[in-house]
Amino acid sequence: MSSVQKSTDRRTSSIWKSVRQGLKLFALVFNMNKVYMLSSIFLHIIQGVMPVLTLVIMQNLLNSIVSSSPHDISIIMLQFGLFIFIHVLKSLVTMSQSYVEGVLESVLSKSLNIMIGEKSGYLGLADYENSQINDQLKRASQEASYRPYQLYTQMAGILSSLVTMLSSAVLLFLWKWWVVVILFVISLVSVYSIFKLNKEQFEIYMNRTPLYRQSWYMTYLLTNDRAVKEVKIFNLGPYLLKRYENLLQRFFVEDRRILGKRVRITFLYSLLELSVLLWIVWMAIQETFVKKILIGNLYGYIQAIMLTQSQMQALIQGIVQFSQNNLYMEQLFVFLQLPTSDPIRRQKEQALLDHPKSSTGFCIEQISIEGVSFTYPGQSKASIQDMHLTMTKGQTIAIVGKNGSGKSTLMKILMQLYSDYSGVIKINDRPVQDYDLQQVQDKIGVVFQDFMHYEMSARHNIGFGSLGLMKQDEELIHAAQCAAIDQIIAKLPQGLDTQLGKWFEDGYQLSGGQWQRIAIARAFLRKADVYILDEPSSFLDPVAEQDLLVLFLELMKDSIGIFITHRISSARLAHKIVVMDNGLIVEQGTHKELMLLNGLYAEMYNIQASSFDEEASLIESGGRVLG
Repeated sequence: MSSVQKSTDRRTSSIWKSVRQGLKLFALVFNMNKVYMLSSIFLHIIQGVMPVLTLVIMQNLLNSIVSSSPHDISIIMLQFGLFIFIHVLKSLVTMSQSYVEGVLESVLSKSLNIMIGEKSGYLGLADYENSQINDQLKRASQEASYRPYQLYTQMAGILSSLVTMLSSAVLLFLWKWWVVVILFVISLVSVYSIFKLNKEQFEIYMNRTPLYRQSWYMTYLLTNDRAVKEVKIFNLGPYLLKRYENLLQRFFVEDRRILGKRVRITFLYSLLELSVLLWIVWMAIQETFVKKILIGNLYGYIQAIMLTQSQMQALIQGIVQFSQNNLYMEQLFVFLQLPTSDPIRRQKEQALLDHPKSSTGFCIEQISIEGVSFTYPGQSKASIQDMHLTMTKGQTIAIVGKNGSGKSTLMKILMQLYSDYSGVIKINDRPVQDYDLQQVQDKIGVVFQDFMHYEMSARHNIGFGSLGLMKQDEELIHAAQCAAIDQIIAKLPQGLDTQLGKWFEDGYQLSGGQWQRIAIARAFLRKADVYILDEPSSFLDPVAEQDLLVLFLELMKDSIGIFITHRISSARLAHKIVVMDNGLIVEQGTHKELMLLNGLYAEMYNIQASSFDEEASLIESGGRVLG
């Protein structure tokens, strides 16, 4: 098969794919609002017929004026009345269409943004850590407010252009059938170049998605209050602005190149089109001059020629543009059909095929991790390997280790945020998969190392831990007391209903440690069986951390408590200390037992203790010199 034939087949396949995607888009819009969509289609068809009706009435009016005698004014008045009627009808259709299209645009934007939001909630943590899925989410969410409606109006516009073209072509066909053929051939001349150009433009757009994310991140760093301190103190503004400017310049150069190509193609095509149109119009003038047709027919044929050509061109351009823009819809449908990595969603989908898990009323008395290993997608080395650990109700476990040893990964697996691990996690001696995983997660309260600052009220910031308790002030205050943040909340201008953060009006900014205590209160609001604190000391001073962990130990008498820390002095308070290194549990036991082992834990403890001893010695020697 020749390269030309292959290219033609690809374009044909692209057009048919666009037709299928267009039908899917129509089905999507129809399901969102049947009445407004059908009204919109009907009005587009009326709009398509209207130019030819106006043309015919104007043609008849002119012929009546030329051929009628002074006594036949009634015929002229009839034609003029029809002329007035069609223009009034056109205005009514335009106003109705404006209203219907405005409502349909709002409905489509709202519904699709909700669908994307629902899909985002459906995806799992592993999906969010996948850069390709992140790009798909970015593309879908960025353009959901306008691109689908834009595509719908293009499809409806194609329908309207088709109606106008066919109805005007009928007039020309009755005059000279071959004129219609010539106009159609001329319209096809530029299709190949336009297809190729649009494909190139879309590929540029697709390749830009990671760069768009970079440019968004540059603007985020330049404008966000969380970044402004470091941007100012390290004088990062000019550097970040330069990177942002380079990205925009790259976009500009590519856009200008494509635009130049498009203008050249359009200019050459326009010259050819104008030559052919003027030749056909000249033929119509000659026939009028020799009295073969009336002046009204001359007007009608000239308008029909222009109308047929413009609508053919609009139709072809519409199909080409839709084929280009339709690739967005293809990406959107692919995104909406993505499978999830979320263990809970997977279990619910499987339950539809099998039978739902029934685990109502259970309490987590014991957690056993048996031979669990996990490797992140795209990596060859396992993050955690052959883990064995047992945790029992009333026990507090400290997990320590160097950075990158797998501590946080282990907790994510324990919380069932990842499912693609080997080995077994048991709850009360039963595999965790035997339980409803949603209920398992509901029994875990957690404070992540990168916990969220919700730019909302204190009520929401704590209440998100258990939505059912959002309006119960006593429960919220009790959770705040568990995190020792209740006194701060009591001093806020509107108490629990005070807006926190500075993103919105009347916001009250908290310190880093206070935000962390709010996050801890959020975890404690959940009446959980297991509580996990990932680096609870990251925003707290040593005294505050010590007080918090003593309180934590007190609260964990009827629960399983887990905290990850780098401060060995804090780990001493736990009933059991688990030491991790390179994805392995290398030691576990009490502080005393681990010190006797004289292994990694003892090494880390001695390093931290010696730093305090050296500091104390320096202070003491300094005092003697001063003395």
